[in-house]
Amino acid sequence: MKSIKRRRFTDKAAHWVIKLGGAAVIVVILALFIFIFLEVYPLLKDARVIDKKTFLLSESVISLKTDDQQEIACVLYKKGLVEFISLADGAVIKKHPLSGLGNALITSVDMADNHLFIGTDDGRLLTVALSFSESFDQGVRVISPEVSEEEPLCFDDQKKPLKSIICKKSDSARVLIASSEDGRLLLRATEETTSLFGRGEKKEVAQDITGLISGAGRNDAPHLSPPEDHLAKTPAVTSLALDHFLENLYVGASNGELFHFNISDKENPYLVEKIKASDTVITALGFLLGDISLVVGDQRGGINVWMRVRDEALASGWALKKIHTLKSHNAAVIAIAPSFRDKGFLTAASDGTINLNHATSEQTLLTIATAARPATIVFSPKANGALAVDENNTLYLWHISNPHPETTLKTLFGRVWYEGYEKPEFVWQSTGGTDDFEPKLSLTPLIFGTIKGTMYAMLFAVPVGVLAALYTSQFLHKTLKPIKPVIEIMAALPSVVLGFLAGLWLAPLIEKIFPAIIIFPFFILVFITFAIFLWNYIPPSFKGRYKHGAEALFLIPFIIIAAYVSIRLCGYCEHLLFSDDYRRWLNDVLGLRYDQRNAVVVGFAIGFAIIPLIFTISEDAMNNVPKSLISASLALGATPWQTAVRVVLPTASPGVFSAIMIGFGRAVGETMIVLMATGNTPIMDWNIFNGFRALAANIAVEIPEAPMGGTLYRTLFLAALLLFITTFLVNTIAETVRQKMKRRYSKL
Repeated sequence: MKSIKRRRFTDKAAHWVIKLGGAAVIVVILALFIFIFLEVYPLLKDARVIDKKTFLLSESVISLKTDDQQEIACVLYKKGLVEFISLADGAVIKKHPLSGLGNALITSVDMADNHLFIGTDDGRLLTVALSFSESFDQGVRVISPEVSEEEPLCFDDQKKPLKSIICKKSDSARVLIASSEDGRLLLRATEETTSLFGRGEKKEVAQDITGLISGAGRNDAPHLSPPEDHLAKTPAVTSLALDHFLENLYVGASNGELFHFNISDKENPYLVEKIKASDTVITALGFLLGDISLVVGDQRGGINVWMRVRDEALASGWALKKIHTLKSHNAAVIAIAPSFRDKGFLTAASDGTINLNHATSEQTLLTIATAARPATIVFSPKANGALAVDENNTLYLWHISNPHPETTLKTLFGRVWYEGYEKPEFVWQSTGGTDDFEPKLSLTPLIFGTIKGTMYAMLFAVPVGVLAALYTSQFLHKTLKPIKPVIEIMAALPSVVLGFLAGLWLAPLIEKIFPAIIIFPFFILVFITFAIFLWNYIPPSFKGRYKHGAEALFLIPFIIIAAYVSIRLCGYCEHLLFSDDYRRWLNDVLGLRYDQRNAVVVGFAIGFAIIPLIFTISEDAMNNVPKSLISASLALGATPWQTAVRVVLPTASPGVFSAIMIGFGRAVGETMIVLMATGNTPIMDWNIFNGFRALAANIAVEIPEAPMGGTLYRTLFLAALLLFITTFLVNTIAETVRQKMKRRYSKL
């Protein structure tokens, strides 16, 4: 009686332990899914305004600037007063009237590198340097603004008002471009030569380049308009943009044309290209971070991003092309303010709307508004805020949360036209060598690489694993069954060891004997055929000494000989079939580049890792086929091979399918082998001689350097989520199919 109670207690305990263990596994999987999803979820959030402040100013404003911490605003009034205002409470911290302005009026302003370049109504240029010094007083950080003026420069000898002005400077040069009220385009440049012994002489250039717009100047671009167009009326200059290389000047015109000048030689600038960028007046121009992409705004509110792209059809080899189109305003675009952190930018329209845009994702992330027409706008240095002043002298401050502007479904999975590329492409390149780098976070090449590596591994592992299981379960003698544990030991090899061997031993070996690998199937077929023929002529008395199923041992020497002959004939085969160099032949004839660490190596290495899984599960499934079915088949006259293929294999197919799916899941998630045995390059090419980068390997490479909470960090978690979902779906589908196949064959 006690033994019965003990057994019942043991059964109940085992039941609950198994039940709780299964529930714990489900809870852990769900918790893992929730954790990964919570790390990915911020990528889906839109930009939003955290806080908004407004301050009423005393006069009309023409220019605005803020410090890095967005605590102080520097305001330049039209009457020539520089005022520093606390953005916490609107209090005036410091005032500085511009003494060099005199009685002149400000007509245009450009701000660059903490300098104000002020154009006046009498043709002069005033340069004002701004700085924000930090100090600590009794543990409190104090920001002290400072202003310094340079001597005014007579920019226009005719003393006409400077309608628009732009200035850029480098270590040894400074270039100023201005358009006058009477339509002239003026260039002033100061260059200082340098040598091994220090700085040399200073050279100044001052000239009127208006003639280049009408075609009267130097023209090295033969694809432009014919000479008779030179007599046409010169369009009015409406906007200017100059890159920090001091080489490319872009001029927007009243007829919608965009002029590109090369001013690398300041004494001999020339017109490179002229395009029709808009059907109406170009009202604003601005470079994005890096000064490669140019934002063009027009009178109808259109916003487009243009970039120079390689074009072999043109004599110059380059052409301006529109690469991004963003959401339009309902009124004329009057100002463009680029971000100092990414490819984002602000655009302001005459109706008071201000859009936060991102060029790479082609998204308008946020729309804010002022009560009246904006006079000037500023994007904060840390891209976390925007400032604007409208015509009612109201200063607006918006604190913005926009941590992941570059991530959309298109940028993550679609083709994107990146800077420096000739067309939209799938690209993964998370880091660069400069601060103006444009992140390229397309997961498509990584998904492609995962599929590519898995397919080549399965092509190698499935036939070997399933056929080995079929032979072991149906033909191998029972006394030789210990071979199964030996194969299972292969699964215990760490993947890092397999990756190490594949990358440093197998890859160079395959590169050396690749022609031998090509002819090896032919020789193995010949030698196996010869072995079978020879086996039939061996006396039965000799065969009887060996147990049934041991014939495979007889084949081993012939397989070794076939491999030896293939290697010995490798050089002759390469000479005969590939003109002495198979790598050059692949490149010249087939257009395929051979990389030492390629998909072939990965296929062998991952295949070697998953063969034990496929073999073990398949062999168990075949051994579980009822012996009565096998005996009945043999009794009806079927050969052992017919029985194995037509009875055993279909009956065991649910287990074989499960084995293949488990092997597939292992191949998809393989990390170290892919990482060490490929070039780890995220390219999309089915060429078996090229490498690739898989999702799992990419996570292993990138996650140590990804800033926590950044876009790259969360994108890597998205890749992990894709792997998680893929594995879950594959296992679910596999189990569903297995159950259906099991029910089907259980009725036979």
